[in-house]
Amino acid sequence: MPKFNSYHWKTTRLTDRELEAAREELMDPSSAAKRLEAFLVLLRSEQSAAIGIALDHYHYATSRSRHGQAQPYTTHRGEVVERARDLLRHPPGPHDEIHGDFPGAEHASALIVLANEAGDQDAGLVANALDSASDFDTESAALQAAGRIFRWSDSPSADLIDRIARMVRDEDRDLDERLEALEALARGKDPRLLYEIAEITASDDVALQVTATHALAFHDMTTYRSLVEERLASWPEDAPYPATEVRELLQDDGS
Repeated sequence: MPKFNSYHWKTTRLTDRELEAAREELMDPSSAAKRLEAFLVLLRSEQSAAIGIALDHYHYATSRSRHGQAQPYTTHRGEVVERARDLLRHPPGPHDEIHGDFPGAEHASALIVLANEAGDQDAGLVANALDSASDFDTESAALQAAGRIFRWSDSPSADLIDRIARMVRDEDRDLDERLEALEALARGKDPRLLYEIAEITASDDVALQVTATHALAFHDMTTYRSLVEERLASWPEDAPYPATEVRELLQDDGS
């Protein structure tokens, strides 16, 4: 199996020999104790690149834990989340051999951690990261974190909702990017989110229409049934996914 280097720091050179040794230990651990020690050396460093590498390894271990493998860093979850937040409180760094594979790599590493950990208190950090992002890797990670906030919040940030809704409406963006932004909104069911999503159902793009309509049907058919029926009736038979699920939700609701 290939050794995991990082997501966002493959070309980065750590100038401190202790940090580089810790990085090599994480890639090819000699023991569980040594691996944890190396992880903490990187996480507690003052270098954003070292912290970013540690955060990438934390996310990688979390993703593997869903397939039955142990998460070796879970006892340091609180510290990991705080280090991620600390990185997002600072402007993104440049792109060079010290600062990451692209500008703002440290923000991307912080945001993939928050994609599984973000709460209401992180809405401002996520919104600011979206504003400063210079590549879609960072934007995508921010959207994942925003989606988590929307899913669990009883009163999600109006500013974060507005910023992501503007991304969906931005016709200069690729459709895949607009859909990913819409899918972040669609993770929540707050009335303000659903209002924005209802507006998006009027988009000229059928894929956006279908995704937005599905969110309304899934979260609040009682309020939006007539709009869902109207949109469904306007689509061609080969309308893209999840058009079939919209039809099924209507049928289930009417049965």
